[in-house]
Amino acid sequence: MERGDLAAVLIGLTLVIILTVVLSPPAHSNPQVPEVVTTTPAPTPAPVSPAQETIFPPTSLPTPPPATMKRISYTSDYSLFPVRFLPSDMGIYGFSDVNWQYNSSVAFAYVEENHGGITEPFTVPSPVWRMTSTLYAVKNPENARFRMIVVDEQSGLVLEGTEIRFPGSVTKTVVAGRGAVYMVIAAENVDRFVITIETPPVFTQ
Repeated sequence: MERGDLAAVLIGLTLVIILTVVLSPPAHSNPQVPEVVTTTPAPTPAPVSPAQETIFPPTSLPTPPPATMKRISYTSDYSLFPVRFLPSDMGIYGFSDVNWQYNSSVAFAYVEENHGGITEPFTVPSPVWRMTSTLYAVKNPENARFRMIVVDEQSGLVLEGTEIRFPGSVTKTVVAGRGAVYMVIAAENVDRFVITIETPPVFTQ
């Protein structure tokens, strides 16, 4: 190779090296890529509703009698009328009376207790009325027993009687005129009992 050609090659290499050094920045001077911070917006809090009252399902207790019904209570003074004892054989009064000669009836009064006793005398505005006795027993139903008689206050005559063994209901029709009567009740192993007295609508209007 001639000397002129060699000089030209050296000059070319020198220019390439110079351009490489000039155009390529130093390693420590590389620009840093800015860190991208992604900000998650805070969730919008849901509206707070006022505290709600916990509602429990109703129990299976019987519906209480209407406020318009008269409640018949026990008396503590037995000397005011002739007291009769419950007969040993309540079967003489039979079972429920299915027939009712009126199309409907109106609840007039009731007795609600959990033990036996003698009621205060009371009158019913109808000469014929019916009573439905219902016995409730949960704790000891197999030994539950309810007995009751309706007695004429003046004569002491037993007008009607009812006996219930085990939880259940019995309906009886009573023919008592319009005189005062009272009830003699015995209850064993019962949680409660209700006696509802109903009259034909025509006598309560």
